[in-house]
Amino acid sequence: MNAIRNMQGRRRSAVIIGLAALLVLAGGGGYWLYGKLTTTHITAYFDRTVAIYPGSEVRVLGVQVGKVASVTPQGDRVKVEMNVKRSVDIPADAKAVQINPSVVGDRFIQLAPAYTGGPKMARDAVIPKERTATPVEVDRLYKSIKDLSDALGPNGANKNGAVTDLLKTSAANLSGNGEALGTSLTNLSRAARYLSDSRNDIFDTVKNLQVFVSALAVNDQQVRTFNAQLASLSGFLAAERADLGNALQKLSVALGDIARFIDANREMVAQNAAGLTTLTRILAQQRDDIAKALPVLPVALSNLINIHNGESGTLDMRANLTDLQDPMGAQCRLLQIQKYKPGDPGAEALGRTLAPIVAHCKEIGDQITHGVKTPSLVLPFGILSNDNIQRNPVPGTVPGVDSARPPASQTPGGTR
Repeated sequence: MNAIRNMQGRRRSAVIIGLAALLVLAGGGGYWLYGKLTTTHITAYFDRTVAIYPGSEVRVLGVQVGKVASVTPQGDRVKVEMNVKRSVDIPADAKAVQINPSVVGDRFIQLAPAYTGGPKMARDAVIPKERTATPVEVDRLYKSIKDLSDALGPNGANKNGAVTDLLKTSAANLSGNGEALGTSLTNLSRAARYLSDSRNDIFDTVKNLQVFVSALAVNDQQVRTFNAQLASLSGFLAAERADLGNALQKLSVALGDIARFIDANREMVAQNAAGLTTLTRILAQQRDDIAKALPVLPVALSNLINIHNGESGTLDMRANLTDLQDPMGAQCRLLQIQKYKPGDPGAEALGRTLAPIVAHCKEIGDQITHGVKTPSLVLPFGILSNDNIQRNPVPGTVPGVDSARPPASQTPGGTR
């Protein structure tokens, strides 16, 4: 019975131990999983680490956000693993810098810059050696200062007093020039700031110069031809410099005479300019009529030449005055006073008064003309006979219509 009780007790103990081990494993796994889900694991590579240990702080903007998990040397670099709170966003391209808050004391690792937007660092990220920095050690700084002192000291560059002479000469040259030196530095700073502000314009200028030079290179032959022609022109001007000098002298005298003439006749010149302005305004207002007249002007000049009859020595013509063909229309145009005196307030006022009459003048004139027209009669000077003239063209002026009148050489008693 005792053996059975001992065996049951051992079994109960084994079960309890197994359950306890299972709970410990479950708790450890849960803790590990919780830590994995709530931290960002970052691996950074430094060229060296001093006073960085597991447990050293990891900060962002001086605020602790995590700790160093391990520090492992790897040849010419040191691998540092860090755990950062997952709630803290870190830029994907962040840098890792070792910070020494004091001459003596542990250092911490600063992640910079702080996150302001953009891609975030992944849950398992790596910062390469190119994005890490380590401060200069104090002993190395002291050694550099000592090396500089030795290089400039009596056993170095100042062995023969060169540094001393340089300092004395510099002191002598700068004595009394402090204000000028300060002004120079200020102006240099302004120039640098101006160049910085104008860097886009400078770059554009350089770019345009490059385009210009490329264009010259592409058109090298044309540029050479232009230079040759310019050289020929220069040679010609050099050979004719005496005549050119005389011409310029005469031109100077002529310009002086013109200036004196204008000064003596400034009122007349002003009146002519005013008249020219009025003429220009009239031409602008009558541009439609001028456009209509220009196409027929060559025909009118040709007709004027052809009125001379060389066989009889007479002028053969028939005067057709356009205004007489439509006298009422001419009267309507005469009522538009403002067109004949542009800019005259009185003419413009009278034109506005006559505007209602002018608006109906053509309609009334067409009715009057239609009532007095004769269908077949051609009156002298083309009075009211435009339609009749168009129906009865002058013999010999239309192809296929021969003149019914024989030439003077064939007329009895005519001139040969």
